[in-house]
Amino acid sequence: MAEVNLKKLSRSELLEMMITFSEEAEEAKKHEEELKEELEKEKQQLLKEMAEERAAMLKGFDEEKHQMRTKFNEQKAEMQAKFEKDINGLKARLTREKEELQKQVDDAMFKIDNSQSLAEASIQLGGIMEAAQKSADLYVETLQKRAEAEYEEFKKELALAKKHMLEKEQEILKACESKNTNKKSSVQGRKKKSDKVDE
Repeated sequence: MAEVNLKKLSRSELLEMMITFSEEAEEAKKHEEELKEELEKEKQQLLKEMAEERAAMLKGFDEEKHQMRTKFNEQKAEMQAKFEKDINGLKARLTREKEELQKQVDDAMFKIDNSQSLAEASIQLGGIMEAAQKSADLYVETLQKRAEAEYEEFKKELALAKKHMLEKEQEILKACESKNTNKKSSVQGRKKKSDKVDE
């Protein structure tokens, strides 16, 4: 049917038809290139936005991590200061107790020098040495317990800080992956529409 119609057309009509077809093909090609260019621009814009958002999120994460480290260092410094204060207090107490013991020893030596028998001197020295041993044991036990308690508290705070940092990092990575997926889907959807238009 088409061949019969073409045979009946004049040369000028055929030429006009070819020109029209050529113009339509050229227009379709131009439209396709415009769509491709638009898609490419959108793709580059999306990539730029994704990069900027990722950079902003990472910057926020770094700032928060810096704040956490600063806070952690401040807490560590406070704990260290408190620990040193406690140690100094215990040292001062030990010094006082040593002075008291020295006084007791001096008194005992004075009593020994003035005692009438060895048995009497032994009884007096026994009480002094027992008091000194109890004081020394109490000091060591108190110092050890305080150090262990503060070390355990420090370990707990460090573990919590690390856990929080890991959770925040996972949230940022998930958010980036989600945005990347959504934007890729948007670009693919536009490309499919463009392909349908070209068909």
